[in-house]
Amino acid sequence: MTVLERRLDFGRLIMVPCATLMLVVDTIALTHTSGSGLAGSLRWTGSALVAAFYALIIWAYVRRGPAKATSPSAFAHIAAVTGTLIPFVFPLLHGGDASARRELIADVLLVSGTAWSVWSLRSLGKNLSVLAQARSVVEHGPYRWVRHPLYSGEILCCLGLAIAAGTVAAAGVWITLVGLQVYRARREEQILVGTLPTYAGYRTRTAALFPGLF
Repeated sequence: MTVLERRLDFGRLIMVPCATLMLVVDTIALTHTSGSGLAGSLRWTGSALVAAFYALIIWAYVRRGPAKATSPSAFAHIAAVTGTLIPFVFPLLHGGDASARRELIADVLLVSGTAWSVWSLRSLGKNLSVLAQARSVVEHGPYRWVRHPLYSGEILCCLGLAIAAGTVAAAGVWITLVGLQVYRARREEQILVGTLPTYAGYRTRTAALFPGLF
C-alpha cells in the first residue's frame, strides 16, 4: 500500500460529509420535536440519540487508520451499502395512522435500538467501517457479549420503523434487512478470523448478534 493510499480513505471522504449532512438535518428536527407525556419524551430522546449516532460516525471516521484487510467480494460491498441505506426506505412505506399502542411499541424499539447502537459505535470507535474490513479486535462495551452489536441495534431500530409503518411491504423490507445483516456479519468474520489472530478465540466467547443466541 502506497503512502497516498494510506492517506486517501475513500470511506472517510464519503461518510464524513454524508454523516455531517444527516447530523445537521437531525439537529434541526430535534429543535422542532415536541409532544407531551411518554410519547413526546420518547420521540425527543430518539431524535437526540440519532443526532449522537451521526456525530459518532464523524468522530470515528476522522480518527480511523488504514484497514489491515478488506473483503474482495463486490457482492459483500453491495450488501453493506444496501444494508446501510435500507432504514431510509421505511418512512416511504407508511400505510396510514397508527394506534397509540403501536406507536408506543415502535418508539420503545427505536429508542432502545438507537441507544444500543450509539453505545456500540462509541465502543467500536476508529474501527468503524461500512465495508467488511479488519483493523483490531474490540472487546469492551457491548462487544463483551456480541460481535456485531451495531447490526443488532439496527435490526431493533428498523423493527420499530416497520411496526410504525404497519404495512406488508415494511415487514418485507425488515426481513430483507435482517438477512443482509446476517450476511454482512458472516463476511466480516471471514476477514477478521483470517487477519486478526485473537479473533477466533473472541468468537468462541460471544454471540453473533444477540446475547445468548447463535
